[in-house]
Amino acid sequence: MIAQSHPMQGEPVAGPPPGAPAEDVDVNTIAKVLTELSFEIEALGNLLCSDMNFAMQHMEQLQAIDLISQKQRSLATLLEADCPKAAMSGIGLDALVRRLRGGG
Repeated sequence: MIAQSHPMQGEPVAGPPPGAPAEDVDVNTIAKVLTELSFEIEALGNLLCSDMNFAMQHMEQLQAIDLISQKQRSLATLLEADCPKAAMSGIGLDALVRRLRGGG
């Protein structure tokens, strides 16, 4: 495998060697895993919020955890949609919609 640059962090990610046959990818399974992860992250955030002192000291980080969960569920919805372009209108995260439409 050839290391490719991670689009967000510049870290290497595994990629197939040039000319290698593409493996089948089950996007519905990817969507299910994203949804499962979003609920796990949300549960972690809820647990951390149960300590009021911790929550008050780390509100920004807890909000980031919630946003990660929302993004994962939105991406899962797009992967499961018969028409992802139409499903974009149901995503309530404007920054994610702009990014998916190529607007950064």
